[in-house]
Amino acid sequence: MNDVFVPNNTNVIVSIMASNINPELWGPDAEEFKPERWLAPLPNEVLQAHLPGIYSNLLTFFGGNRACIGFKFSQLEMKVVLSTLFESFRFSLPKDEIVWNMTTIATPNLKSSPIHVPQMPLRVELVQS
Repeated sequence: MNDVFVPNNTNVIVSIMASNINPELWGPDAEEFKPERWLAPLPNEVLQAHLPGIYSNLLTFFGGNRACIGFKFSQLEMKVVLSTLFESFRFSLPKDEIVWNMTTIATPNLKSSPIHVPQMPLRVELVQS
């Protein structure tokens, strides 16, 4: 199916939250916060859904000319949190060599890793005052 006829003056409601936690797309643990979901290849159901999101195949910020104007603000908030963390923690790269996979998007990977998914472990230590 490529088209759906929608009569004139019909209200269409898109449930963003329902899409973001849909177990048919994301699996039975769809309501759990699991950032590692985006480190592994996305499920085919998500890729085939062609969700119009501008961030991580989620509808949270929507996409196109109606994309959320708060998207950039949320990125700025994350940067502020990170800059606060940088004052209290020391970050360093792992001892293993990092190589770059040059595909459509350049992604880091550990040289010794048997799997080729984007990864870049980070050592985090509390700064002693």
